[in-house]
Amino acid sequence: MMVRDTITITDSLSCRFIVLERDQFFTARKVLPVDSLWNTTVISQSYPGDISGTSPGESYLDSSLIMLFIIITLFFFREILNTIPSIFKSLLSHKEHVRLEEKLSASTQRNITALIAALFFPIFLTITIGDTVSAYSGIPSLLQFIFALGVVVVYWIFKSFVLNFLGWITKNKQIFNLIGKIGYNHLIMAALFSTPILLSHFFIPELEFSLFYKLLIYCIVLIYVLYLIRVYQTIIINRFSHIFYIVYLCSVELLPIALFANFLLSYQ
Repeated sequence: MMVRDTITITDSLSCRFIVLERDQFFTARKVLPVDSLWNTTVISQSYPGDISGTSPGESYLDSSLIMLFIIITLFFFREILNTIPSIFKSLLSHKEHVRLEEKLSASTQRNITALIAALFFPIFLTITIGDTVSAYSGIPSLLQFIFALGVVVVYWIFKSFVLNFLGWITKNKQIFNLIGKIGYNHLIMAALFSTPILLSHFFIPELEFSLFYKLLIYCIVLIYVLYLIRVYQTIIINRFSHIFYIVYLCSVELLPIALFANFLLSYQ
């Protein structure tokens, strides 16, 4: 293609025009897209506190679990309200556990509250530490909730079966029935005293996770030790030997915990 360029030279005497002709070939240039400035690999990084790190499914699950627990709590609010004073009294008195079983209405309300307390731990543990467990193990929150609920149900059935079996062998069902009911009372205690710790996870976001779960473990362990003391008092008062209590402690109380801990450690 012929291209004409004109050069003008001007001075005080003359004005000249120089015309130059040259051949120039134009080549089509390919226009690249904007994203070609970056590599094809895109690195995505989420930061603590970034809400995009939580999937919508997990958010819906947490909201659903909270709503479920609130509805159940409101529906049985009268039973819970009537049971709590007796639970606090039983902290310092073994006789209060016995008195609670003497009233059928109070015992029934306590049983309902114990069921709600048993549901409390799988729900709020999933909500509070579910994301951390998912990041560590890759297990979704829904499966964590199902697993935790299954552990509670299995342990409840196991404990009821063992206590009924011991009552049948010793021909003293009332004692082991009382031990089971004392376990209900301390389950409610654990739920009551761990509630502020679990709520602190929401209201104090800067609280370190290590401190959070240590406080939760300490609270549950202290309540469990108090439960073992009440079981010891019940067994000794009813003229069973210390050896029987040691055998009961190792086979019924500590063995399931050891097996469960071994199960968790084997998957690390």
